[in-house]
Amino acid sequence: MLRAITFDFWNTLYKAPAGQEMANRRISAFQQILLQLGRPADPVLVRVAMEDCWRYAYKYQREYGMDITPRGYLDYILQQLGLDLKREEWQLVYQVFTSILLAHPPQLNEGVAETLPQLSEKYKLAVICNTGITPGLLLREIMKADDIFRFFDFLTFSDEVKWAKPNVKIFNYTLENLQVQNSEAAHIGDDSSSDVAGAKMAGMTAVWLAPLPMDRCTDCDYQVSSVSELVTLFETACCKDVR
Repeated sequence: MLRAITFDFWNTLYKAPAGQEMANRRISAFQQILLQLGRPADPVLVRVAMEDCWRYAYKYQREYGMDITPRGYLDYILQQLGLDLKREEWQLVYQVFTSILLAHPPQLNEGVAETLPQLSEKYKLAVICNTGITPGLLLREIMKADDIFRFFDFLTFSDEVKWAKPNVKIFNYTLENLQVQNSEAAHIGDDSSSDVAGAKMAGMTAVWLAPLPMDRCTDCDYQVSSVSELVTLFETACCKDVR
């Protein structure tokens, strides 16, 4: 019997910001704060350092199942730029570096606002998120602003636990806090590796939110094109077949 549903954050609950647009904003803000501190940096080198850091963090998540955390992002970039900041300077840069999303908040994905209230009446709900640059502390604020925070029984952000999907530990940790067995839970996400493969390794039912209707993921248990389809899915086939 299905008792809990866990959700990926980016491109599942929320639309991920346009990569280039958000990168430009972060680079601009990063440069401005460094300039205020008397530590100017070449924008080209900043972009290269950020892109290199993203690739490193992505690889670290996939190969080791661990998160370098937003602090790790900043330290990596500063090291690439050869900048050694004082403690107070570092704190100011970190605040600016990680809070860009609050000034340009992401939009809820289609069907999320309408679907969560219905699912929360029958199941325990949780989030399992690989955070990236924006820490879970700020992602919670975004969820509260959009009035979806109240529907979740537990939230797991990789920067807070250090594990990252597809590491089974982040799934197990979440389900332990929900007090449900892995076989009694389903996970939904758009990434066939971190979400589908991770959930399957954890013994959960894996629901793939297909980026495009024609896309296929042979490893998932179920495939949907919208979060709104979950209500019907969990009332029918998924409830009967879940291990």
